[in-house]
Amino acid sequence: MTAAGRVGYHFTPMFAHFALIILMLLPQSREAVRQSEEHFARGVERQQAGDWQGAREAYEAALKLVPRRSDALSNLGVVHARLGDYEQAIASYQAALALDPAEHGIRLNLGIALFETQQFEPARREFAAVAAAEPANHQARQLLGLCLYQLGQLPAAIAELEAASRAEPDNVAVAYMLGTAYIENGQLEQGRALVDRVFKDLPPAEAHLILGSFHAANRSHQEAIAELTAARQLDPKLPTVRTQLATVYLVTGNRDLAIEEYRAELEVNPGDFAATVRLGWLYREDGRLDEAEPLLKRALALRPEDPGARFQWAQLVQARGRTPEAVTLLEGLVRLKPDFTAAHVLLARLYYKLKRPADAERTKAVIDRLNAEQQQKQPTAEGQKEPPRAIERPERTLGAPAPKP
Repeated sequence: MTAAGRVGYHFTPMFAHFALIILMLLPQSREAVRQSEEHFARGVERQQAGDWQGAREAYEAALKLVPRRSDALSNLGVVHARLGDYEQAIASYQAALALDPAEHGIRLNLGIALFETQQFEPARREFAAVAAAEPANHQARQLLGLCLYQLGQLPAAIAELEAASRAEPDNVAVAYMLGTAYIENGQLEQGRALVDRVFKDLPPAEAHLILGSFHAANRSHQEAIAELTAARQLDPKLPTVRTQLATVYLVTGNRDLAIEEYRAELEVNPGDFAATVRLGWLYREDGRLDEAEPLLKRALALRPEDPGARFQWAQLVQARGRTPEAVTLLEGLVRLKPDFTAAHVLLARLYYKLKRPADAERTKAVIDRLNAEQQQKQPTAEGQKEPPRAIERPERTLGAPAPKP
């Protein structure tokens, strides 16, 4: 049973069905069950008519009489999502799953609500559970890939999106997402092959965005600026276009324009991780600590384990004069990512500042080893590629609202 099937029709899961039978055997409960069914039927009718407020009131009335109804809880979650109250939608879906944990349509809608509130790791867990239980559920695989992408887990994201693409080779959204993930992961040939296949089907703004992504990945900065500027002019609210343009400006030394574009991106897409962490970094470097702090906090909330976000936060803490706390943060970071040379360098400097020469010398030895290892590797291109994030939203079930512009 898909999420769409649950939402559009009067569908009673097996658990709820037997629960109602038991209640009907109790004389004092028969009237309550009958009235609950009437309220539920009215809720379905109101929901199908698009009267979300009326549907909410009807489902709440049904649940007041018979609280343990997963069908009413699930549909109430859909209504809350349609009304934009994702917190209540999540609570309703979770309550429904507690009663009917095998109903994967509810779990899929829960994942979508979590995704909409940028809770990417919990959303990933829900989509992964659906995909494991229903391997042929291509929407779940697509959503799982998108969550993994948002979490920066590119190889895993690519694996899921490849599976979704094999199952639906003509699905433009999947091909577009997979091509974008390929680009970010440095697999430019694979990305170009997919993008070329779907390019003709992309809206003009997104076509310019994907071309700009290729040029940025190839360090063709002027061409990237031209394409990304064209995309921004065609669709100023297109997600990530300003982030990518800002990053090209930053690489080419135009810091003021980079700040302007990062800020503009966050006005229309506040969940953009790259814009959040980089604007926080630029503000911190400029000594604008009060402006940097909420941005870096948000970046850590979006990706708690991201080494770059954790490093920027440690630097902010140090700039605030909280050196011991910064040391603790950096020690945790280098345990998480032992080859993070910049974190070791800052940690050694702070050890000296705290008069811990033995720890500083030990860290300096690690830095020397990492530098030697780096010199033995093939030289890499200057700078970092910007991850393109112009990915279509996942296909919504009937129970999830369309994304806000």
